Amino acid sequence: MTGLTPYAHGAGQLAVAAPQPVHSLGPVANDWEAINVWLAAVADNSRSGSHETLNTYRYHLAKLRWYCERELGRPPSTWTLQDVKAFRNYLAQLPASSLRTINIAPGAPDYSPFQKQPGVSTQSDILRFTKAMFSALHRTGYLRLDPMALVQAPKQRRLDKKRAVGDDLFDLVLQVMAEAPQPTQKDHQIYVRDCFIFICLRESGLRASELIGAKMDAVGLLYNPNSGNTYWAMTVKAETAKGGKQRTVPVSVAFLEAFIAYRRAFGLDPMPGPNPQQYGLVLSVRTKKRESGSRIKSASDRRLFGEWRDVGSRQGLHGIIKGRIRDAVLLLEQAGDGASAAHLDRVSAHWLRHTFAMTSLLSGQDLRSVATSLGHASVDTTMGYTEQDAIDLIESWERETPGRVARAGQADGIK
Repeated sequence: MTGLTPYAHGAGQLAVAAPQPVHSLGPVANDWEAINVWLAAVADNSRSGSHETLNTYRYHLAKLRWYCERELGRPPSTWTLQDVKAFRNYLAQLPASSLRTINIAPGAPDYSPFQKQPGVSTQSDILRFTKAMFSALHRTGYLRLDPMALVQAPKQRRLDKKRAVGDDLFDLVLQVMAEAPQPTQKDHQIYVRDCFIFICLRESGLRASELIGAKMDAVGLLYNPNSGNTYWAMTVKAETAKGGKQRTVPVSVAFLEAFIAYRRAFGLDPMPGPNPQQYGLVLSVRTKKRESGSRIKSASDRRLFGEWRDVGSRQGLHGIIKGRIRDAVLLLEQAGDGASAAHLDRVSAHWLRHTFAMTSLLSGQDLRSVATSLGHASVDTTMGYTEQDAIDLIESWERETPGRVARAGQADGIK
């Protein structure tokens, strides 16, 4: 253990033949091993079998550890209440030296887990994880005192309801992708895969983690006995869904067309069938090494032997999306449209999820149906994605008193 204060034996306590451990975590060499034991217990105790909470905790732990090792110079077991406050202030105003300015792989000397200043909700999530960690280490006896015992870390969500991508900007991204040179088959594969990623996220409302965690056979047929029709749908399994609740969402025509083109480019059948290799839904153009160490080069052989790798992390998906976004942003900047460029530059996978939610709600889809598609436990969460409350009020005013609400263009004639 590192920096720990063991429990003291009381006066007159009977000696025992063997020393008793001061905590219940088992043999651990340092704080990080102790935290990993706790995280393993979090995974074991998951009633749904979902690894989403564990993945999120590890994502936050990377930031906490980086701070301890690079900024503070001490492990968590040495923390006091003042250290907690310092960490909170650090997250609120991240120094420029903590930001990763270029795409550096984890483990590199200059790597930082912070790509940008964390938003209010992200800061809250990191502190809530840290509080849960300290509480667990204290309860197991690893820490004698909990430095966050007096600190509240409420869940905060400050939704920016402008985080959506209009059709014009979305189409521009796809257009820039299509016009980029594709001199090789590999370039074409990357293009159709990236098109599928953008269209899938906007048309399905999937979370980035759900897209990365899905397999090709998640897309399949669903029979509706009420109409007698059979439709394409996608199943989000409990293991990857936030909250561990499986759901099935309809597949749009645009989704299906992009999916078929994408599979064909990788030498796969147009639609998935039995696949013992269990391809991931998002493929890499890189291939797996065979036991002999050689690489299979032809698409037909890769199809036969199942040699495609997956894009297996949210960071990898984020890099794909932001790379394509930057190309379109550059074009807008060259055209002098700075406002659109600045807006588009903020787009992420979650923005496309917002876009799906807002588009679905504002087109008149039932609120509960949209909440089900998004995997929201409460419709209140779904309402946070849009200005639906205000729109309902406007429609009510217009029904009761037509012309009462000021419309666009009316300000032009007001002096």
